[in-house]
Amino acid sequence: MIAYYVERAKGGAGLLEVSQLFIKASEGVVSPNWETDSARRFPLVSHPDIVPGLSNLATSVHDYGAKIFMELSAWTHLYGPVSSVPFESGLTLNELDESTILQIQEDFVRGATLIKKSQFDGIDLHGTHGALIEHFYSPLINRRTDRYGGSLENRLRFLSELIDIVRDSVGDSIALGMRLCADEKYAGGVTPEYAVELAKLLDSRLDFLNVDNGASSQFEAVNQHALQTQPLYVETGYGTYMSEPIKKAVSKTRIGIAGRITDPLLADSILEKNQADFVGMTRALIADPELPNKAREGRLEDIRPCIGTLQDCWGRSVSREWPMHCTVNPVAGRELTRGAGKMKRASARKKILIVGAGPAGLEAARVASEKGHSVVIYEKSGELGGQVNWAKLLPGRADIGSIITWYWEQLRKNGVRVELHKEVPADPAVVQFVIEEERPDSVVVATGSTPIDNGLQMITFAPVPGWDLPNVRTVDELLKSGEPLGGRVVVADSTTYIEGPGMSEYLARKGAENVILVTPHPHVSPELSLYNQLVHVVRRLATSGVTVIPFSWLRRIGSNGTVVVYNIATGEERELESDYVVLNTGRRQSNELAAIFRTLGEEVFEIGDCMIAGGRIGGAIESGYSIAGKL
Repeated sequence: MIAYYVERAKGGAGLLEVSQLFIKASEGVVSPNWETDSARRFPLVSHPDIVPGLSNLATSVHDYGAKIFMELSAWTHLYGPVSSVPFESGLTLNELDESTILQIQEDFVRGATLIKKSQFDGIDLHGTHGALIEHFYSPLINRRTDRYGGSLENRLRFLSELIDIVRDSVGDSIALGMRLCADEKYAGGVTPEYAVELAKLLDSRLDFLNVDNGASSQFEAVNQHALQTQPLYVETGYGTYMSEPIKKAVSKTRIGIAGRITDPLLADSILEKNQADFVGMTRALIADPELPNKAREGRLEDIRPCIGTLQDCWGRSVSREWPMHCTVNPVAGRELTRGAGKMKRASARKKILIVGAGPAGLEAARVASEKGHSVVIYEKSGELGGQVNWAKLLPGRADIGSIITWYWEQLRKNGVRVELHKEVPADPAVVQFVIEEERPDSVVVATGSTPIDNGLQMITFAPVPGWDLPNVRTVDELLKSGEPLGGRVVVADSTTYIEGPGMSEYLARKGAENVILVTPHPHVSPELSLYNQLVHVVRRLATSGVTVIPFSWLRRIGSNGTVVVYNIATGEERELESDYVVLNTGRRQSNELAAIFRTLGEEVFEIGDCMIAGGRIGGAIESGYSIAGKL
């Protein structure tokens, strides 16, 4: 963790914030399921033994000129709720009494004191995303009738008292601020207008306010996390509608904003427009910790872009509780072994031939060339990117393509020779010719995968009868050709990712009069819920007129234009009228070349989809990095 933060401090970040420590309940009612609640799995700041480790983190960051704040939080699961409202589980606990409220405030002081002793520069009170502080000031959730409820001033009383006692405890040598929920996004909750009034009352009492949105854990039912960390379907810098009016309403408290701010030019414009005093760029710095330095040096084209999928940052660390990584940056989360200065130049310069220019091959080429090798890429198409070139055509997903633009620039600077329209077929004679032409020391096969076109899947472990009819397509075929399918289209998708719903929306928006998406899952693409994308995709399908038939699969495709669909649980069948059927049931490796190169005596490595078909971008890039590091 220290290595992660140090890497960002080296990269030029002025302020880093650690999220988050929880105060430990000295007393109060604990929800029976709190130990299994993912939001609870953070360190509890309750004992002085935590100070040495935090001090090491703080001083390590200070060594590189950055400041560091700690977010300090309390949750209703640890104490009981502000008011007696049910959790998403249906449990309802008694509301906090005043003696417990006082104890909570004292627990905050204990945590703040330990943070100050740990040489942190600031404390950010967590007042959003369903934390206890937000529940007090929320006009919807706080239904108390005592002095902590009712009027705006009363709902703010808990926070007001907390500010006073924390400030008295830690003094003025450490910054004190709060993450403010400026839009709870449900009727009767906090709105930007309400947040402005809160900010006015807090002006000068806090050093800063980090403006945010997203509300309580009750929103789990509709993927609440998508409200607080937005994916690529949402515009960059989306939070300025909240921060700008708050900035105008205060005179002494500094206002910060975050939320898909991935471009330093956008960050600059936010400051220039007086929409905030400082800008948070969390995911941008996960993707490229050197972003501040590169921007300062005018090297904008060298900044590795965040593509907004949330797959390996949020999708791993929050949704799955795995160690955090990054889809486009294979160093993130592995700084101790892969960080700045860890990659060594090769002891002997080799000639590396890479066949295939998808994300796996591109990353392998980038890393191998940085190690000092001579690298050449053979790509059968006329452009770099592989499947990314088709993935970025799905509605709302154009940002994915930015990583390929970055690779182009890096390979150009590293002197990688790129041979487009150079296909290497699985023919021993041709392979032998390529070997004699290039004389490689090592060959990296990154030839990707092809779609399973017969509908083979794990519901029946059999092809879909009728798959070979002339009106049946695959997702790849349609994206490559741009063919608009008019009339009625049935999309059968047995996978968990975006291809099925993305193609359904794509066809509906290109003029198909009736699109029906059939999935064996209880809802479309369950994997997308891990990446905060599901609620957006469901909304997009609804607004584009796509009908979804869940928990179902295809019995057969008829030559008369009918598709027989059956319910997996009941076996009940129904007929759908269709002009076209699109099958998306997985992919097959294209790995024949590797065996041929090996029979001819070459050192061969396989990476990306040609090794594990149907993988994600992050897995492809990781495989390219890992193999190239061994060359």
